[in-house]
Amino acid sequence: MDERDRSKYPDLAYTTPAEGEKPFQFTSCMDVPAAVPVQKVRKHRHFGPLLAALLILLLCASAVICLLMKYALVIDRSSGLSVQIRKRGETETQVSESEGRDLSAFAGGADSAERNRYQWDGAKLDMTPGIRDSSVNYAQIYSICAPSVGCLCAEDEAGNESFGAAIVMTADGALITSTHVISEAETITVTLNGQSYAAYIVGLDYATDLAVLKIEAENLTTAQFSSGQEMQPGDWVAVVGNPVGQVVNIANGILSAVNPNFSYRGYTLEAMQVCKELGDIASGSALVNSAGQVIGIVNMDMASQLTDSSGVSFAISMQSAKSVIDELLENGYVAGRPSSGLTVSELPAAYAAYYAYPSCLYISSVEEMSPAWEAGLRRGDLIMEANGQEVRSINDLYTVINGMHAGDLLTLMVYRGRDAAEITFALMEASGPVR
Repeated sequence: MDERDRSKYPDLAYTTPAEGEKPFQFTSCMDVPAAVPVQKVRKHRHFGPLLAALLILLLCASAVICLLMKYALVIDRSSGLSVQIRKRGETETQVSESEGRDLSAFAGGADSAERNRYQWDGAKLDMTPGIRDSSVNYAQIYSICAPSVGCLCAEDEAGNESFGAAIVMTADGALITSTHVISEAETITVTLNGQSYAAYIVGLDYATDLAVLKIEAENLTTAQFSSGQEMQPGDWVAVVGNPVGQVVNIANGILSAVNPNFSYRGYTLEAMQVCKELGDIASGSALVNSAGQVIGIVNMDMASQLTDSSGVSFAISMQSAKSVIDELLENGYVAGRPSSGLTVSELPAAYAAYYAYPSCLYISSVEEMSPAWEAGLRRGDLIMEANGQEVRSINDLYTVINGMHAGDLLTLMVYRGRDAAEITFALMEASGPVR
């Protein structure tokens, strides 16, 4: 609690605990005034016991919250930092130790693809010539596409679940989905045709938000893919996936526009706009034409780039997706992408409020010996700005980095404890899954 908050609550005394003591206890300093006798005899209402009970309840609640915070937030002193950083508006100063908070329960675990489990056999994304048919039979479309679309559940280390869809690309279990659905996953489960499979990450790309998963299976029904270049605004399309209740759904719509220069996370790709509002769990679903061919990968995060996107959804066209997916199959990453060497996650609002931090990102890991590591960044630092731009979400940071090149200098304004510091380092070329 800072000085402004103390002035608002003069009846509370804030004590900072010593090392190893119970954290963040609040004790009441409020004196209860003596009762003032009144002349007129009337029935007295005794508020003393009620106030005492409320005070006890408040103290108990504070104790419980503090215990929870102690469980989830412990001081990370493993790095033993001794680096030079410059406070905003001050000269350089010495920081002897990281005072970052360990929020590993909220950290992503999917940034390193398990390439040791996947042996590339030369597989590529096969695309067939597109079919533009004016006759639409959605029952037939569903029967063609549903066996090739699975319901995806990604669970992080804290037990939080994210849902989406995945499209079968190869008969031996290579699947396409959206990176943001699985980027923080500790475990991934795909339910396909009534059977559940454990999935692992083959490769992912944060710039285009495309990812490839693998399940151990054989003789799966693969989807038919087309570039979608034959499609025109006004054509009927369908979305197969959108796993409401973990059941594959179909939704009809109209292709309202094709934008070949859609800017997403600082990267330009071809986006298909669909006149249909879908739920957040639709990411990874298949956008199909009237012949049941997959022409796009639904991405519900793309709508966040526009302020006037109500009532529409977006998909990355297969024309843009193919080259990315092929590289993910072969290498697990897309060559040439700039990488910060950082793995980040968004700081939960409750923790930001508790420690009076602004909206920012938490660094959950730093690749050792990377430029970011050499510059002094460590797990627990909080990123507030990137190249002078406020960072409130992971997407904000991606937008800055993806608009740069390997070798460019990235300047981050970070919190370490209560100090604001600027740290500058060169972006490196990704030699593995992009952070």
